[in-house]
Amino acid sequence: MTPELAACVLEGLLLLHEELSVDPQTPWYVGTPDQTQVLHDELWILAGELSPRSSQALVEAWYRAGRSSLLPVGCTGALVSDRHLAA
Repeated sequence: MTPELAACVLEGLLLLHEELSVDPQTPWYVGTPDQTQVLHDELWILAGELSPRSSQALVEAWYRAGRSSLLPVGCTGALVSDRHLAA
């Protein structure tokens, strides 16, 4: 893994943590160390498979994957920033 990919994963983790923490549709997520480690691991796996060009692309790929071991059901939907746009 390159330093650029490592930086992409860490930035993606921060973005995903921020989005899940403020999203009213995911009140289960409080960012405990165990939950954060699961997200980190999932992002590393995706990054290894996709070699994303940006952390935003990595986060979007995580949503598109539709499944997280943190969730009892599939996780689908747009990013928080998209869900909370004013009409």
